[in-house]
Amino acid sequence: MKKTILALSLFFSLMGIIRSFIFVFYNFEDITEFLNFILFDIQAYDYAGMTIYIPRHPIHGIEGGRVSMELLNLSFFLTFLSGTFIYYFSKYKETKLLAFNYGLVFLGSILKTGSFILFFNFEKLNFYTVFYIAITLLYIFMSYQFITKELNSNGIEDDIQLTENKLENASNTKRFLNLFIDSFIILAIVFGYIKYADRMDGVTTYYNYFKSAFGDQFAGIAFYWTFKFIYYLLFESVFKTTPAKFITSCYITDEEGNPPSFQMILKRTLLRFVPFESFSFLLGKNLHDDYSDTYVINKKTDHKIENQYTQFLAISFGIVLVVYLTMFNRDFY
Repeated sequence: MKKTILALSLFFSLMGIIRSFIFVFYNFEDITEFLNFILFDIQAYDYAGMTIYIPRHPIHGIEGGRVSMELLNLSFFLTFLSGTFIYYFSKYKETKLLAFNYGLVFLGSILKTGSFILFFNFEKLNFYTVFYIAITLLYIFMSYQFITKELNSNGIEDDIQLTENKLENASNTKRFLNLFIDSFIILAIVFGYIKYADRMDGVTTYYNYFKSAFGDQFAGIAFYWTFKFIYYLLFESVFKTTPAKFITSCYITDEEGNPPSFQMILKRTLLRFVPFESFSFLLGKNLHDDYSDTYVINKKTDHKIENQYTQFLAISFGIVLVVYLTMFNRDFY
């Protein structure tokens, strides 16, 4: 399975990077229906956000002005490629970045499946639609198998056999990183989707339902909290961790070091809705831990390599933010 993970990770990351630049060199009209389907409809994941504009390469001898690029998508595909190389050169031992990316594949595929079911239209059913949902379901199964069997299994089974007094709680630094990375992902998806929904006039989206129920003023807030609830409940109930915790090598246990029950995860997730609860760890209290009887525990890992991951991610996100802020609304004409 390790070589399969390596090959697919390389394919997904390279295809995503190619996709990010495709319209710099081609007009949409030049892309066939099949190629458009392969490049855009069945990507492993797609998180629109942080749009920048770059000069378009002259097409057919005509200057193309500028073209939009979703910087966030590109940054995730670059971390996917980086994780693939790290996985290979570490002889399949360093898996954190790949686990992080396949966690996003899992999340994106769940959202796509839910959207397909909610907006299913039998009259528009065709070969591409059937193939799309089949591939999406395959992504769910594949990412789940990769994470639970290979990418996130090393060490956890041993850790949970230890007694409580040998388990090491995650530090406040790690908890802050978890909060920052998970919040960044949630906000990127929420605002990216809201932007997409506002741009797609006449197309029914999840966000339209929120606008109908809560009005334009509160729809964004309700949508954000709903997605946050789904995000934490999904990851912590299925994987006992989140994408951020994949990177910082943390996972959730009960007080005896065993995987927590779904009821405990549900209570933990609901407690996140208490105002300013996310920052309670800074005061020495972790409300969503304390009142759900759960703990965030360090996974056994090489601290030197862990620090290198942290530095790599800090530099990567810093570069992304600098590029975005530098190029935002810049005039290329």
